[in-house]
Amino acid sequence: MPKKVNFIKTIFIIMNADKTVLSAHTSEAEAKKEIELKYSIIPEKFILEPCGLNIDDNFIEEIKKRF
Repeated sequence: MPKKVNFIKTIFIIMNADKTVLSAHTSEAEAKKEIELKYSIIPEKFILEPCGLNIDDNFIEEIKKRF
């Protein structure tokens, strides 16, 4: 039986033009700030994509193991 989803958190994923994921943030403002600071000198287009992160019991257990 699948684990129950405890809640959904919106995260903001930064991707390059090839849609390679570069990083993710829980704050849209922080994601935009990273694009400005790290990638503004690169003449490539960067995409900021909101995404719903399902946080269930398995996710929480994995985080606990890693930290």
